[in-house]
Amino acid sequence: MNPLLDITGVILAGGQSSRFGSNKALALLHGKPLIQHVTDTVASIFNDCLLVTNTPRQYDFLNIPMIRDRYQDMGPLAGIQSALRHTGKSWIFVVSCDMPLVTSDLIAFLCSCIHGDYEAVIPWLETGAEPLCGLYNKTGLAKIEQYLKGGKAQVQGILENLAVRKVKEEELLQVTDDLQVFYNVNRAQDLDRLF
Repeated sequence: MNPLLDITGVILAGGQSSRFGSNKALALLHGKPLIQHVTDTVASIFNDCLLVTNTPRQYDFLNIPMIRDRYQDMGPLAGIQSALRHTGKSWIFVVSCDMPLVTSDLIAFLCSCIHGDYEAVIPWLETGAEPLCGLYNKTGLAKIEQYLKGGKAQVQGILENLAVRKVKEEELLQVTDDLQVFYNVNRAQDLDRLF
């Protein structure tokens, strides 16, 4: 069986975009909104896709199912929790809407690393983890919920409580030319660098 059939592709679009100055998900890159680039890539890999957003009307044009955060104002981890709670699949692949350079090759490679008793599969660069471009298993849901109920919302922090398959830089570079695939847009000038 194709392992990708047991994975839901999840795009997170719940951020406040405070550093960007407007909704960065809708900022244009090569004539398309950032979120469209990400969604197109995710939809090319997974039959089952989901957008987590608290402003669904802004994203009707994407034509994919949408859900809201169950834990309000608790950042990306709340989106991960909502997606895990919602999906009928064992795994979710999560990517932030502000990572337009992520590739289908990278996603497929990360999905090939899910074998074993892992609760997450995360790219682990020399600069640290990339938790918003990785996979999470339903087996870690209770830990995530307990963490959120305790008022903690740091995605980096929850990784210390999960059984993580750390996908190292040298592995990643076998499937991607460079680590630019993890480039994320936080400020308007970050977008300018992509032209």
